[in-house]
Amino acid sequence: MENHSFSKGWIWHEMDFADPDQLQVLLADYHVPDDWIRHVYKEDQNTLQMNRTAGGKESLWGTITYKQRPDKREAEKMMHFFISREVLVTAHLDFGSLESLDKDRILTNMESVASPLEGFMAILDDVTTSFLSQIDALEVDIRKLMWELEEENGEKVLDRLMNLRHQLLVMKNLIIPISELHMASKEAFSEDCREKFFDRVGRQIHRCEYLISQYTEEVSTMVDLEEVTASVMGNEIMKSLTVITLLFTPISAWGAWWGMNFKYMPELDEKYGYLFAALFILINTALLFFFLKTKGWMGDILNRKKR
Repeated sequence: MENHSFSKGWIWHEMDFADPDQLQVLLADYHVPDDWIRHVYKEDQNTLQMNRTAGGKESLWGTITYKQRPDKREAEKMMHFFISREVLVTAHLDFGSLESLDKDRILTNMESVASPLEGFMAILDDVTTSFLSQIDALEVDIRKLMWELEEENGEKVLDRLMNLRHQLLVMKNLIIPISELHMASKEAFSEDCREKFFDRVGRQIHRCEYLISQYTEEVSTMVDLEEVTASVMGNEIMKSLTVITLLFTPISAWGAWWGMNFKYMPELDEKYGYLFAALFILINTALLFFFLKTKGWMGDILNRKKR
């Protein structure tokens, strides 16, 4: 365990939560359930609990995801934490996992604040900064794909759109627990524990939520455009196949008629029977073609003539 004492009277303990006895001794004066202390190191999902007892014993504890690869569910980083008015306890916070997580800067920021809650917000300040960097990278991909969509579309483009939508969903899933933690801090602690980093993290969370919402809408719009394009193309294909089938109907019908193998068929003895049959089929086909043309079914199905 590594301890950091600050001039304004509070302590940050970096420890291994796998040692429940040590943690129990550290949190003996707070109303933290023994079950959480015993099993927190096994926690693999976001959790949040609080004690709002007055008299300086307010506290907040749980587990939060601060990094997640969008392409692999197991590739995530989670940290456990406990916050009171006197101490901040964290575990499994890997400062090398995010470029924005600078421990020296965080310690400098912690030295300038008066409460463990603000110290924890100094950590979340770097975490939310990394979220914004990831969102900026997504913005580049979305803008690039937006213009590529103008030139071509297809399964590859749709796959990339679905991938972007999934990445935005992962980012939203990361932001929600941070936002909940930020709101819960207002419930657990009074205003005297909240300073500049609390406000800054709140503004960054709001910016993350706004950007994710807007980019999700953009991606959804592009997906809708792809679906409309696919629908129109599908209708055009079905229209073409239907027209071809209809135009060949006279040939098929009369070919079947004159292809019957009856012994007595008057047309077999006609000198010009073949020419008559050919002209008859062509006339039927032409009449059907002009019927479809009159109905407006031979051209653009979205450009119907006025009636």
